[in-house]
Amino acid sequence: MSLERYTLQDRLISFVAGMVFAVPTAGFIWLFTNTKLAVWGPDGAFLGSTGFWAVLGTFAIIALVAPDLFPDFLGKVWQTILRVGHWW
Repeated sequence: MSLERYTLQDRLISFVAGMVFAVPTAGFIWLFTNTKLAVWGPDGAFLGSTGFWAVLGTFAIIALVAPDLFPDFLGKVWQTILRVGHWW
């Protein structure tokens, strides 16, 4: 399906549906990163809320630009999270 066939309403619905899954994913990535920085990073290493918003903003842009690719992208992110979790 070509991207030109999506209306603004289609993109917004995809965005809202995608954010239901993207917000917890971004929070998990932010929390996991801060946990590892606290243990292995230098003293006082911490990603502020800007890190969370940056990850969420990336997800939001992908959801708006490519609504048909966003579920696959989010699935790849979770596969990577699980691989890193098993490795760690």
